[in-house]
Amino acid sequence: MIEFRSVSKSYGNTHALVSLSCVIPRGATVGLIGPNGSGKTTALRLLTTLITPTSGDIIVDGLSVCADPTHVRQRIGYMPDTFGVYESMTATEYLDFYARCGTMAPAQRSAIIPSMLARVGLSDAAQTAVMSLSRGMAQRLSLGRALLHNPDILVLDEPASGLDPRARIELRTLLHALHDEGKTIFISSHILSDLADLCTHMLILEHGKTVAYDTLANMTRFTQQQSISVALTHPAPTIIDVAATCGYSTHPTATDPLRFDLTGSTLAADRAALLRALLAADIPVHTFAPQEAALEQAFLQMTSTDQHMQETPHA
Repeated sequence: MIEFRSVSKSYGNTHALVSLSCVIPRGATVGLIGPNGSGKTTALRLLTTLITPTSGDIIVDGLSVCADPTHVRQRIGYMPDTFGVYESMTATEYLDFYARCGTMAPAQRSAIIPSMLARVGLSDAAQTAVMSLSRGMAQRLSLGRALLHNPDILVLDEPASGLDPRARIELRTLLHALHDEGKTIFISSHILSDLADLCTHMLILEHGKTVAYDTLANMTRFTQQQSISVALTHPAPTIIDVAATCGYSTHPTATDPLRFDLTGSTLAADRAALLRALLAADIPVHTFAPQEAALEQAFLQMTSTDQHMQETPHA
């Protein structure tokens, strides 16, 4: 469905993307990940014909983004990372505005807009002003806009950014349904757990270059470390030192100060030794569970340790 053919993009001496080549099969859901400044936004802008390559080409369902950008746009639904619209519009007016931009006939608009609002779970908010929508509702409305012309390809830039857990679950449910319908989906996101749940393939970029492109199963198969989720009944700062003596690094989770991700050996004997050490040190362990889907570990192993690069205006 999508083929990047040695695609590069430069701004003067800045190389935002360097010789990206990959083939995305029809119906795949591809996660695009990388540190800030890795070239993710550039790749999305090139795919959606917002900018043109310095060299190379992208073929979208047999069409060149360089030679035939107008017809490429007709096949793509784009959901940007910002929600730009006149905020006094209602949800219905918002969709009608973009349907008119796409020259959709009045009769078609009157049929599609109520159906689309229902599909993204916003029927009850049809006459609600955009400024009054929650972040999650606004994201679902933006997705509805991207789907108005029933594109075969969806390009989503940080669709879950700023969403609360319930809104993230609702968005993932929508994207699973779209995947099941055969849509080809291209998602850029920093939320690796969501991508691990959604994606069939992963594309990792760093410094504008391709680090890896493969199926999710292949990419996580050979990770050398495993994450173990440990929940405590009450705080115990000594968990950090005890885990370190067993060769495991300790990371508090962002959502629960009493839950830790311990990263280290995948061997069952080493995990058992860690649990024994925690209990021997009177660490109040409530749950101790090895985690599946080692996408985070695959990403950390494949990219450099410098995660503090500043994002350039174009990358």
